Amino acid sequence: MKSSGPVVEPNGHGPAPPSPALLPASSGRSGRGPGPSTRPALIVLVVALGLFVAGAVAGGLATQNGPSSAPPSVRTAPGAVLQAAPARHPLRAITAGGQPPDDLIAALAVPKGSTPVAGSATDRGVGLYDRSLRFEVAASQQAVISFFRAQLPFERWHVISQGLVAGSADYRVIAQHPASDGHEWEIGATVSPTVFADTTSGGAPGGTTPFTVRLFVVSDQA
Repeated sequence: MKSSGPVVEPNGHGPAPPSPALLPASSGRSGRGPGPSTRPALIVLVVALGLFVAGAVAGGLATQNGPSSAPPSVRTAPGAVLQAAPARHPLRAITAGGQPPDDLIAALAVPKGSTPVAGSATDRGVGLYDRSLRFEVAASQQAVISFFRAQLPFERWHVISQGLVAGSADYRVIAQHPASDGHEWEIGATVSPTVFADTTSGGAPGGTTPFTVRLFVVSDQA
């Protein structure tokens, strides 16, 4: 009769190890080879891919919608009487090719509600740049004069002259401001007398005041 006990090695040191052929088919471990797990690397890769896709989508939306279109704003100077509005859009008829420089335009304001007069843009063709544009605004001449006398210094323009234009009732404020192109720029704001229209025909009750803005590069010649 065969014994049911363990088989003892001839040397007497204990039971013999089972034959590899008798091992269970699955020992409870995965069948991957030796070495560190690749799971953390896969997680990092998935996160990086997600961030890349999110960034690409955001970039596409930014390109589609264009740069931030936050409306420009300008502060009204104390004593300006009239509310200030950025001059960039109203002056577009005389701005082209980066002239005047962007930082100079940013330092300019006109009375809110000013409307450019169609066909009034003038290029004198003198020096590097010398152009002007005429506006109309529903306000008195004195209010428009007060606006430019207060707003130009507030925007760091150096007023060099102001007063009535010889032989007329126009009032002119002249100021200078340096720009990023290395040139000194000059503005001449000429305010004409108020025109009072018949209010029964739809005219402004307080009248309309024309004014002209002239911008030019100060010549280096003495």
